[in-house]
Amino acid sequence: MYLLIFAVSVLMLKIYEVPPVDGWLWPEVLLPSFMALLWKLWADWSGYTHKRTRARNARKQSARYVRDKGLFKFNPQKRPGSR
Repeated sequence: MYLLIFAVSVLMLKIYEVPPVDGWLWPEVLLPSFMALLWKLWADWSGYTHKRTRARNARKQSARYVRDKGLFKFNPQKRPGSR
């Protein structure tokens, strides 16, 4: 994601002719975009994106389990309706 933001920023600097970037050649300006595309293709092909998604979902599920575990505790001393 950071590489894509950088690529768009450099492209905008070149289009609006900001001094440090306006002297760069177009292949130098488009290189970050090409690298971001390669990263995205590799991440999808290798399963990196799917693995990170599964890890994030596992962390969320674990947090839900810990949060909800306290709601369903069985306490025989405090039963409603007991005398």
